[in-house]
Amino acid sequence: MKPLRMYAIGRLLFGAAALAAPALSGRTLAGPGGELPDAKAFLRGMGGREIGLGLGLLAAMRSGCAVRPWILAGVLADSGDLVGIAGAWTHLPVAKRWLGLATAGAAASTGAILLARTQH
Repeated sequence: MKPLRMYAIGRLLFGAAALAAPALSGRTLAGPGGELPDAKAFLRGMGGREIGLGLGLLAAMRSGCAVRPWILAGVLADSGDLVGIAGAWTHLPVAKRWLGLATAGAAASTGAILLARTQH
């Protein structure tokens, strides 16, 4: 499977998990506070964002339209997640700090690499 397609499907799967099981996703990413109603609402929104980015990228690939704007949108979203993690750093459990940093950092880095390698 091509890296760009894998990236899009990864976003879809992550988004579906966050949307379908926000308490589990929140607990995994942020600790016990991730199960609170406001955190679950945020996770559902994040899940929708990821599904939208993944579907948009897949649709652009299928139709031959420009994919760079979709990749850039993903990089910006993931970079925003990094800023959010940094802002909450002292309030997150230590293990969750690094998990969040690794997850968002890997997604942002992967997107940046794909963006650099994609012509259209």
